[in-house]
Amino acid sequence: MRIDEAVGRAADLAAKLEDRRAETEQLRALPETTVHDFVSSGLLRINQAARWGGAELGTEGAVAVISEVAKGDPAAGWVFGLLASHFWLVCLFPEELQQEMWGDDPNALMSSSFVAAESECARVDGGYRIRGRWPFSSGSRHCSWAMVGIVVPPTAEAGGDGVPPHIRWGILPRSDYRVDDDWRTVALRGTGSNTLIVDDAFVPDHRCVDPMDVARGTAPGTAVNPAPIFRLPFGAALAWYLAAPALGSATRTFDDWVAYMGTKRNAFTGEQLARQQPTIIRVGETGAKLDLARLLAAHTPRDIDDAIARGPLDAALRVRAGRDATMAVRLCVEVVETCMQFAGGHALFDSNPIQQGWRDVHGVAAHMGFNTDMAYGGWGHHLLGIPMPPSMFG
Repeated sequence: MRIDEAVGRAADLAAKLEDRRAETEQLRALPETTVHDFVSSGLLRINQAARWGGAELGTEGAVAVISEVAKGDPAAGWVFGLLASHFWLVCLFPEELQQEMWGDDPNALMSSSFVAAESECARVDGGYRIRGRWPFSSGSRHCSWAMVGIVVPPTAEAGGDGVPPHIRWGILPRSDYRVDDDWRTVALRGTGSNTLIVDDAFVPDHRCVDPMDVARGTAPGTAVNPAPIFRLPFGAALAWYLAAPALGSATRTFDDWVAYMGTKRNAFTGEQLARQQPTIIRVGETGAKLDLARLLAAHTPRDIDDAIARGPLDAALRVRAGRDATMAVRLCVEVVETCMQFAGGHALFDSNPIQQGWRDVHGVAAHMGFNTDMAYGGWGHHLLGIPMPPSMFG
């Protein structure tokens, strides 16, 4: 599958999602029909390993496809992007886990939650015994597996000899956890990003991975999945899966706003606002910001794909990946802010897509991955030559 073919399929999928936007918001989760369409499109597997039937399109392909899907419905695009990222992520886990998950069904879906609201972990023979609550697990209602972030206490390994707390990512089958339907939000309402509850579960070692190995591009799955994309640092990859829905949503919101402003008239004078100079300039400036976000979302992922094909990403590109994804999302926020501010009172109604795009882009921007202090600060550290602490998201 080529990128242009995948984007064409994504446009067809977006048209279906658009018809379900209101239903998705009301359900606070994706309709089952949407999940079926995701799977049948084959697009969730854009970066699954080729030996599992995946397309291995790379970061540039992921951004192009996910942003196109999000034009139909931002919330659905967000879930689509995360599910697609998990097909890449599972390929980094040990081969035994990959066989366990995909041996009978290479379309099996996984949700995730990297940070627990509360949890306990104990090292036991052959793995970890865990319990706790893991929030913000998008699309979890529809998945048969879940990955959770596990904090291993210092006494859990090596007999408590001073090993500091450390992180493992562990994967659980649906029988080991339940989903608490607690997702009631102002933005990204349809993502069903509910809380996973684990009462008591055993996570064997073969279902775990050290995130530092993922950050270094040396995860166990690279032994059986040799394509360059599986050596990508986690942060550089995930940032663009998460930024792409904001780009698609801002694009659709801007298009809706421009079309609306073309027909909107002054309520008192009847003058067409599109003929007023302030409106003309505002449309031009906002369109330029959107184009800048698009340029970042095309240029930097392409640089990432080109660089990883040659070898490990250098420090500058690793940091720049998060900086540029964050900047693209902030530009998208500025775009929808202008659209909402100047759309008038009619944009306040639930039936108006401008307000949904405005809410959902802000929802994407609230993700910790787009914390501007971290993203821009990391680039500042690089330019100033100040050492940065190691990060599993590098």
